[in-house]
Amino acid sequence: MTFVGERFEEFAARSPDKTALTCGACALTWQTLLAEIRTSEEILRRCTAREGRVALCLSDPAALLVWFFACARTARIAMVLDPDWPAGRLSDVLEATAPELVIDASGPGTGHLARVDPSPADKDRDLAPQEGDLFYAGFTSGTTGLPKGYIRTHGSWLRSFALTDTEFRTSEAERVLLPGRLTHSLHLYGAVDGLCRGQSVVVAPKFDPRRLLEELKAAAGGAILYATPTQLHYFAEAARRLGPAPTVRQVLASGAKWRDGDRSAAANVFPKARLIEFYGASETSFITVSLPEESPPDGSVGRAASGVEIAVGDPRAPAPARTSGDVWVRSGLLFSDYICGAAADTRWQDDWLTFGDRGYLDENGHLFLTGRSGRMIVTAGLNVYPEEVEAVLSEHEAVAIAVVIGFDDPVRGQRVEAAIQPTDASGISDVDLMRHCRSRLAAGKLPRRIHIMDALPLTGGGKPDIRAVTEALQAKEMGETQ
Repeated sequence: MTFVGERFEEFAARSPDKTALTCGACALTWQTLLAEIRTSEEILRRCTAREGRVALCLSDPAALLVWFFACARTARIAMVLDPDWPAGRLSDVLEATAPELVIDASGPGTGHLARVDPSPADKDRDLAPQEGDLFYAGFTSGTTGLPKGYIRTHGSWLRSFALTDTEFRTSEAERVLLPGRLTHSLHLYGAVDGLCRGQSVVVAPKFDPRRLLEELKAAAGGAILYATPTQLHYFAEAARRLGPAPTVRQVLASGAKWRDGDRSAAANVFPKARLIEFYGASETSFITVSLPEESPPDGSVGRAASGVEIAVGDPRAPAPARTSGDVWVRSGLLFSDYICGAAADTRWQDDWLTFGDRGYLDENGHLFLTGRSGRMIVTAGLNVYPEEVEAVLSEHEAVAIAVVIGFDDPVRGQRVEAAIQPTDASGISDVDLMRHCRSRLAAGKLPRRIHIMDALPLTGGGKPDIRAVTEALQAKEMGETQ
């Protein structure tokens, strides 16, 4: 392939009536999917210029994918926006990125630039996309301020597809299931990769682990599941009542460190699946992989993926093994630039990129993450990475999910607080959890309070929603002080 979506005519000619895309009650065959993409392509050619930015603000995954591929196949740039953003944030992003066209639930609408009337003399407007052409802009959710808009080329994703083949030995399963919103890059990648292989892709309109597990159990021909560790935890809970899903051939987990206990639970839910963990970022695509047959050391996110180089500290003079520092990456998968939003942690050094994650390599090249500089809490002059405290809390068998946050404090500058979601009927107390933390953390890193919540809110991508947890704890604190 030289561009994303190039083989759709081949798939439609070979299997016109085969289901290509399912979302809830909507099911599109390859013939119908291609027809809808082509209709959207004609609109883009009439209303935008080649390399023009097209904002996609759509909650319907099927509609989003149709327009996404229409942009990719006509050398336009698909900007995938979150339809749940507050109106002010959406307006700020549109103003900062200046799309030529905005597509939302009401249909095509004009953006901040006038509609383009392509001239017949514009010979390049209908040329096929090339690997170096920009085609996709995604946005980090963030907690405050303008989201970072990162932009990628066709080539960076095509090389990611090739790496998926090399590392994961992509299963011959006929179905790919995505249990989260396509504004999350993990699920969008899984959907696009599956369709570009000619597989049938199922996108869940919302995350309902019981219903999705039933879908997986009924998957004729086998299934591949992309999910975050948090989502897999909920699948395991659902499986206690519904039983395992032996039809799943491959589970690809990313978005957070996969705890050993949850990995073991997933092995029981998906007894015939290869359980694969990978680590990466929106700006980098794949960085490391952890394959079941390789037995990586506990706590590691794996070794460098094929074609990826990792350095810690300074790529010109890397830190010794087991010395923590900024994680630097060099590969052909990296993003091109930001189109909006501040990114002080993202820096280039020659063709090496660092983006805020910190960690260390062991003597065998396995990467261990120690935190993210953007989440660092400075309390009484001590730097505390929330991920370290979250990992300790998550070691406790009664903790399902943990989130650690820094709150403004007049004495310490910031104070460390934690919120946890317990496992079913655990009966755990904050006193028990504090005792657990004291046995594993330095005094300065201990949470001042541990809040036990029935359920922590999740983002559309299946991760704990740190902003929502912060707001809930702030509201709780205000209620206590009134």
